Amino acid sequence: MEYIGFLLFFVITLGIALVMISLNWLFGPKTPQEYEDYPYECGVPLYDESAQTTFHQGYYLLGLLLLLFDIEAAFLFPWTVVYRWLGVFGFIEMFLFILILTYGLLYAWKKGALNWQFEMEEV
Repeated sequence: MEYIGFLLFFVITLGIALVMISLNWLFGPKTPQEYEDYPYECGVPLYDESAQTTFHQGYYLLGLLLLLFDIEAAFLFPWTVVYRWLGVFGFIEMFLFILILTYGLLYAWKKGALNWQFEMEEV
């Protein structure tokens, strides 16, 4: 009896998913698109059909920076909720955390990871 809510939620979610898939199949386009299976990465379309193309490392560095600052946000929001109970120790810990992340941002900035004025290298 404890799991009836979970089971009901699962059934409703499954039903909504099946309805959405059915509506897409019913009303969606039936003809295949020219670029339907075309690989697409980081906003730069491929110019040849080879899978051996390379991307500038700036895309990957930017992705890592976005992940880093998403993690920062994931730590900052709960910290703000319990800040009153953490006291000075919690403030110092979060200050050090933000200081380390700021150092990482400055390092990435100095290395040019945030510079989008680069050119694609030819393979």
